[in-house]
Amino acid sequence: MNRLARLIKNSFNKFQINLKGKEVLTEAATGSFVCTSLLAAIAGARVFAIAKDSKFGSVSQIRNEVMSLAKELNIENKITIIQSLEEFDLGNIDVVTNTGFVRPINKLIIDKLKSDCIIPLMWEPWEFRPDDLDLESANRKGIKVYGTNESDNRLQTMHYIGLTALYFLLKEKRTPFSSKILVIGCEKFNKAIEGELKKLNYSVSCFLTGEFNSSDISFYDTIIVAEYINPDMIIGNLDSAKIVSSAFKRDQLIIHISGNVDFNSITCKHYPDEPARFGYMSYTTDFIDPVAVFDLHAAGLKVAEGMLQAKSKKLKGPMFKEFMEKNFPSLAFEKDKFW
Repeated sequence: MNRLARLIKNSFNKFQINLKGKEVLTEAATGSFVCTSLLAAIAGARVFAIAKDSKFGSVSQIRNEVMSLAKELNIENKITIIQSLEEFDLGNIDVVTNTGFVRPINKLIIDKLKSDCIIPLMWEPWEFRPDDLDLESANRKGIKVYGTNESDNRLQTMHYIGLTALYFLLKEKRTPFSSKILVIGCEKFNKAIEGELKKLNYSVSCFLTGEFNSSDISFYDTIIVAEYINPDMIIGNLDSAKIVSSAFKRDQLIIHISGNVDFNSITCKHYPDEPARFGYMSYTTDFIDPVAVFDLHAAGLKVAEGMLQAKSKKLKGPMFKEFMEKNFPSLAFEKDKFW
């Protein structure tokens, strides 16, 4: 068994997912995201995995990668690669994952699903993007949507974000002995980066985006942007930006994890060349290790198992939420109408 197949199986073993007898709609993808359809199949589900041509690979490449790993894991008969949702009956699907090529899960799709279907999110509810999923339509239909608790002790999601920042620091030969780091972002990401860097004795100053108002950044040789919630412009040409582009010196370094920035007039080195737009990450956790995604998606499918159990027990409202968060690596939305 090759390394990827072995690591995917290890992630399954951490969560011991049981989806036997269920039908799952998910994506078929390349790279680290190849794992979702495979994990569902290992869990015993009948999997329909949608593939599309994209910058990450062609449908034929996706098919070859997924089915090659499926063969190694002895689950190739459990996965069907599809290119259109018209190829099968959505009314029989038990689980829809809010991932990649399945999105957007809009009202047209939700109307074809049964009310007992459930939708697990492979991330925490605060990261929700309305363009990906029509949450209100799902709620009206009775379809439960729960997030994954990334603080579960079997996951290391936040650690991977800190390790990504460390990777670029060391790539540019900026060690704890020669660097002063400024981190601007949201609380969760700031803590993750600060935690990893301070273990190695880096000098780190962290600010929430909304609280940062200093234009003097000359004290720092590296600025890390890690914002996911606040849409304020952090770096750019506008006077309203937290740091105007002209404030940077040529020998400074910018590492963009996520957040609203404009690098068009930046003269110093920055990663990446083209930052992701607000609401997306320039470097997802699998950049540093594919296991980050394997574990997270295994946890998300375990959440699916829990929702199916809770539905079978006919749990409602607070009892549904309590059952999920006590027994599964899950998080509910803040509004109780989604419980």
